[in-house]
Amino acid sequence: MRSFNVDDKLKDREIIKRAIVVVCKSKKRKKKGSNRKYKLAQHILKNQDKYIDEILEMISAFEKAMKALEMGEEIEPEILEKAYKPRKCPTFIAKDGSSKKVRSITGVPLYPDQIIQQLIIEVSEPIFLKESYEYSCGSIRGRGTHKGIKYIKKVIKRHSKYDKSAIKYGAQLDITKCYPSISHSYLKGQLRRKFRGKLFIWLSFAIIDSYHDFERDGEYYGIAIGYPVSQGFCNFALTPLDHYIKEELGIEYYVRYVDDKTLFCRNKKLLHKAVKAIIEFLKSIGLKIKENWQVFRFDYINKYGKRLGRAIDTLGCRFFRDKMILRKRNALAIRRQVRKISKMKKVTAHAAQSLMSRLGQLRHCNSYRFYQKYVKPFVDIRKLKEVIRNESRKHNQACCTV
Repeated sequence: MRSFNVDDKLKDREIIKRAIVVVCKSKKRKKKGSNRKYKLAQHILKNQDKYIDEILEMISAFEKAMKALEMGEEIEPEILEKAYKPRKCPTFIAKDGSSKKVRSITGVPLYPDQIIQQLIIEVSEPIFLKESYEYSCGSIRGRGTHKGIKYIKKVIKRHSKYDKSAIKYGAQLDITKCYPSISHSYLKGQLRRKFRGKLFIWLSFAIIDSYHDFERDGEYYGIAIGYPVSQGFCNFALTPLDHYIKEELGIEYYVRYVDDKTLFCRNKKLLHKAVKAIIEFLKSIGLKIKENWQVFRFDYINKYGKRLGRAIDTLGCRFFRDKMILRKRNALAIRRQVRKISKMKKVTAHAAQSLMSRLGQLRHCNSYRFYQKYVKPFVDIRKLKEVIRNESRKHNQACCTV
């Protein structure tokens, strides 16, 4: 396995500047509530050189402190004071609007923690992408839900005409509490194999060690939901599983969206064996598959015209042999939002952006009748786009004056 040294990139002024711009430009002004983060972000953008120097000083002092610790020497108080230390961040409980799942979210301070974590992402993401499976989607730049949807549609379309038995059976598996269950020692071991630069390893380990969900037999488990680096680390931790499924188990059609896995196979026994092997593989790295995993006959229409089998329910959609529709809860969410906006005297930018984001799903589904019945009569799409455009111009003007 090839390893990389990215320590010099962590001290590159241009890459630090890029990390600052990515983090600070993502902060939007709120019409209601606190704008503290937005004001701090604008201040940092106005004084980029000063903050680049401070980040460089923090990282250099952190490196000196870790070298002294490694050599068993005493760390000078001045260096210890300047060195970067990941903060113990507060957590809060949030409920996912669509799935109703309750999650513990960790808030990260904008400066310096978010910027340093974004710096780690900037230098490590290209390396993670080289190793990752092509159809590992979610939390990866350029690989969202639409990439997974296109892949599944392509597989179904290809085999529905000529070789229906190639996707005769499907399997769906999900990892139980994926983020809270990732072992620190396993993740650190994977990072050591891929990166040989000490500074990157020290910084990454310091961030990983700053949070854990629980301890068992002296081993810490859990990476924080809310840390910018957590998404990349989670995908990196699951990359060996992707290669195991494709290369050793020989599953031809497979897609993973974060911790949700969908497999197709022509042989039911082979698929059951693959699922058992996946469970054992995950068990060896401290993860567990939810007990509701299923192997089933994929949707088909028999010679009498009767629809049998089951649809694939993933990525917010339900995939049939000849069509794709929205999940019921996603369709209901769109209807509720349309009803809410239709009653507004003045549509806010946030409401318009939220609805347009959801309506984007309809472009990829068989949803013409749904759109004509539940969306078109109640909202004017052109007006929503105009509201979003005006808000975008205001934000761009504010950034340009910085």
